[in-house]
Amino acid sequence: MEELSIMSYMHIIGGIVAGIISFLFTVQGLLPITNEMLGVLISLIIVYGLGKFAEKKFGRETISLGSWFMNGVVPFYFMWMAVWIILLNYVAI
Repeated sequence: MEELSIMSYMHIIGGIVAGIISFLFTVQGLLPITNEMLGVLISLIIVYGLGKFAEKKFGRETISLGSWFMNGVVPFYFMWMAVWIILLNYVAI
């Protein structure tokens, strides 16, 4: 069970980083290129890389597809969206 919680924390931190990256690609003037889809693509690469890293670190028996989805992808997605939306609202105000 410890492996799943460590994997969840890794994905939560990755979601925070992905939210910041998506924010940087969304707001004009922060980076030379402004493209939301590029931020989304980078975020998908991050979650895939985190999944492969967790699979290599803990083994395929511990990290199955279902456990990776529920303990990795879901926390990553919600943290990514929360950080991205909070940062966008902070700039808009």
